[in-house]
Amino acid sequence: MYISEFNIQQLLDRLNYSMTKKEVLGLAKAFADEKLDLDLLISRSCCEDSALAFHSAWVLENILLLKDDALDYYLPKIIELLPRVKSPSVRRHFAKLIAIGVRRVVEKKASKACERELWTTDLEPLEEVCFKWFVEESTRPAVKAHCLEILYLLSTREKWIAEELPTIIENQMAYGSPGLKAKGRAILKLLR
Repeated sequence: MYISEFNIQQLLDRLNYSMTKKEVLGLAKAFADEKLDLDLLISRSCCEDSALAFHSAWVLENILLLKDDALDYYLPKIIELLPRVKSPSVRRHFAKLIAIGVRRVVEKKASKACERELWTTDLEPLEEVCFKWFVEESTRPAVKAHCLEILYLLSTREKWIAEELPTIIENQMAYGSPGLKAKGRAILKLLR
């Protein structure tokens, strides 16, 4: 499925219905190829309609994974929105994008403008929500894993996070999924 088959309204309407991974990748490629405004997808990712929000976030994630420069550009907006996201599925996509984006900054792969903007942004709301979701029992394992990754990456600049994180990880590993336990062990090793 490609953009040439649809006008923009039909494309946006398509987000209301179930999609396969192949269809999501096709929509993401079409959006990226046509350089369509991603603000529309971001706003739909935050809407009350959970199916529309999930599909929009899923397509958005796949677009931003195709285009590093777009991820650099939209990272501050996604960071700003994350604490307000209610949908567990959208949380997963946004947290994954933030983890990848922050990793790009920490590893000096992001643009200088992105790096400068990230480190001058008030990251306290992001830190708070990541700690909160990491310890909340109701948080899905993938979201917890992405929050843990974000916190680890932020700990490279915020020493207090590096000091607090090991204890919190050890407490959470007792209740975590096998994947989260493995992620926790890997992060603990990096912190020590």
